[in-house]
This record gives sequence, C-alpha cells and structure tokens, in this order.
Amino acid sequence: MVRFPGRPVDVVAHSIGGFAVGLAPSARQVRRIVTVGAQYAHWRDYAPAARLPMLLRWHVAMPALARLLGYLPARRLGWMEDTPAGVARDWSRMAARFEHTLRDGAALPARFAAIGAPILAIGLEDDPFGTIPAIERLLAYYRASARTHLRLAPKDAGVAAIGHFAFFHERFRETLWPLARHWLETGALPAGAPGRIVPGGAARPG
Repeated sequence: MVRFPGRPVDVVAHSIGGFAVGLAPSARQVRRIVTVGAQYAHWRDYAPAARLPMLLRWHVAMPALARLLGYLPARRLGWMEDTPAGVARDWSRMAARFEHTLRDGAALPARFAAIGAPILAIGLEDDPFGTIPAIERLLAYYRASARTHLRLAPKDAGVAAIGHFAFFHERFRETLWPLARHWLETGALPAGAPGRIVPGGAARPG
C-alpha cells in the first residue's frame, strides 16, 4: 500500500544497511541516501589495531558458535543482537568483492549501478569497521551516484568516542543528526559542517 503517493523516498542506512540498499530492486526510486559506517565486513578493511581481535570474533568465533548453537547468541556475549546462523555465516566469509561471496551474486553489481541517488557516506574516525578503505570499497559499487564521503572525529561532536554504533544516540541530536537531516532535505552539507571530505571519490573495488 502506498501511504504517501508522490512523496520522495529517502534512505538512512547504518553499517550493513548501506549494503542492503543496493540489493533492493526498488532502490532506483530513492531520491537521496545517507549512510553511517556502511560497509560489508571484509576483514582486510578493519582498523589495523583492531584487526586480530575482530578476525577472531567475526571470522572464527561467530561462525563456530552459529554452527554449534543454531544461532549466534550475540546479546549474551555483549556484542550486538542475537543473529540467525545464516546471517552470521555470511558476515564471516565476506570476500573483497561481495559478488564472489553471495550465492548467485554475479548480477548484483548491475543492481547497485542502477541507483542514481546521491549518497552522503558518514564515517567515524574511531570506528574499527567503517574505515576509509571499507566505506570506499562499498561506495565504489554505486557507480551512478554522486558520492560524498564525510569523515567525523569524536572531537567534532565534543566527545571522547563515537565508534560504530553511537551516531544515532540521543546525545548527538543537536550535533550530528542535523548533518544527515540537512543532506536529506537539500542534497548538500550545511555550511560550516564539521569533519573532512575524503577526496577523489570511490575507487574501483578489488
């Protein structure tokens, strides 16, 4: 059912959500996209200082627990929400090119390339998942989109840490949320926006 006919469709996506947008056949109807820490968990993109612990967690412990228990009890471990076994296995084996990982993935890059919505990709400097290589790897699939990769440091919001998850916390209502809102309303960053733009656009994934 169409609840708001004639209204534009905008998307805000976090982490793997920025990847999921490109999988949706209807995504070509989207007007503008904001992503936060969006990537698809290829281990070579993890922050160097966190790479070994994350390799052990995401690519050893996660699939092993999912196979043993039939699901990933992530909440009890303090990692995230409990996760179906199939999802945990897919995350744990993401290759440098996602179409080499997913079943029947060969046609997926064309689906991403059909999306023309401009993208504001927000990356946090203290996010071990959403590093510059990780975000650029995903952005490269949105070939028809104008892509702006904005890097924010915790100091830009007057805090000591933000990380992968905290952008959407209520305490950032007045400092970080307006960046996303202004982009969705106008297609541009507000004057004097904090952070830095990654130059050069998205490179070819490889």
